[in-house]
Amino acid sequence: MSLTVQKINWEQVKEWDRKYLMRTFSTQNEYQPVPIESTEGDYLIMPDGTRLLDFFNQLYCVNLGQKNLKVNAAIKEALDRYGFVWDTYATDYKAQAAKIIIEDILGDEDWPGKVRFVSTGSEAVETALNIARLYTNRPLVVTREHDYHGWTGGAATVTRLRSYRSGLVGENSESFSAQIPGSSYNSAVLMAPSPNMFQDSNGNCLKDENGELLSVKYTRRMIENYGPEQVAAVITEVSQGAGSAMPPYEYIPQIRKLTKELGVLWINDEVLTGFGRTGKWFGYQHYGVQPDIITMGKGLSSSSLPAGAVLVSKEIAAFMDKHRWESVSTYAGHPVAMAAVCANLEVMMEENYVEQAKNSGEYIRNKLELLQEKHKSIGNFDGYGLLWIVDIVNAKTKTPYVKLDRNFTHGMNPNQIPTQIIMKKALEKGVLIGGVMPNTMRIGASLNVSREDIDKAMDALDYALDYLESEEWQQS
Repeated sequence: MSLTVQKINWEQVKEWDRKYLMRTFSTQNEYQPVPIESTEGDYLIMPDGTRLLDFFNQLYCVNLGQKNLKVNAAIKEALDRYGFVWDTYATDYKAQAAKIIIEDILGDEDWPGKVRFVSTGSEAVETALNIARLYTNRPLVVTREHDYHGWTGGAATVTRLRSYRSGLVGENSESFSAQIPGSSYNSAVLMAPSPNMFQDSNGNCLKDENGELLSVKYTRRMIENYGPEQVAAVITEVSQGAGSAMPPYEYIPQIRKLTKELGVLWINDEVLTGFGRTGKWFGYQHYGVQPDIITMGKGLSSSSLPAGAVLVSKEIAAFMDKHRWESVSTYAGHPVAMAAVCANLEVMMEENYVEQAKNSGEYIRNKLELLQEKHKSIGNFDGYGLLWIVDIVNAKTKTPYVKLDRNFTHGMNPNQIPTQIIMKKALEKGVLIGGVMPNTMRIGASLNVSREDIDKAMDALDYALDYLESEEWQQS
């Protein structure tokens, strides 16, 4: 049974939603359906016509904006040609998508070898970990505190955010809590410190006498202790996405230097930061370095259809070409998804979306500087393009509201979480903005977001911060 938009019974939809679907991030008692009738650009449209400006960009993944006409047309054309063929067959869409990434986007760089398409970012990370271990014949992988690399088995082992490892909590922190047994501890995964772990009283990241960041130095010593001959790769995000933290500028170049000196691969997780999000095609390009492996997702198709990918260096590609790779993923390289990828990337190139993101980032920085002058609750902020991290502090004490910070769990009372309070208040202005960490906002939109919509979002944030600083919420 199909329903036209005009005939949808939204009360029936909400009933089915509550009755038949499993919940995430809320119990059944807490859950309230939020029906969305359609999407457009940077807006979610509710059945009553209410338009919500989305500065979460859903999961920071709709790089091209909602419902791009060229992408939609390409999907429809592919549907007229294909039902399904699996990855062993060649299609024009899959071949073209790989060519666009390696030649058209990264043609000025000499390292890219070949691409393997998959369905999601988590699957891309799983694939990258497998490739790294196969290529090096080593068991260990180094991740970092507060990294997020996905929710599936292998990807979850390198995710180091307590609140994002697919566990369970009750309606309050005392009632119930459970992690998937074995998910937090894996003898093949080592955890290095977060880039910003070692700081002085002014928030400056500490370095040794040679200028090496202490977080990098600790990572180096840990690998040396276990033995570089046992370590396949270091996996990092260039900007910690769910962890909501920007590293000091020196961090990425120093990590790359470390991996080269120790003969360890660098897996650069660009699922969130790839395809223009940071004002460059990929986040690593801000730092003058080149990785061994990149994971991709989200912006690869602007989430019009599920798509992920792994890009490996020429050396790794040559190694893999010598072997029969016993790896099957049902939907990898699905022709309709590949049509979406091709159209998405072509639009980005033709309409210069990456440059648009860079320019919008400069505009957002100026707006945040003005807000910081007004609001003492804004601590540090940093970012680029359409990815911004804003720390929220107690305006009086200049300390975080939630002491556990990035080690919190969702068993906390959401009415005491600053980013949740901001989100609820901004919603009164028709704007979705906030964060996944309790004390840190993560701000993003489509790469071609309008100045008018940026202004609207910043005005809503201003309004929400007024309420946060009034501390009325602490009395309710």
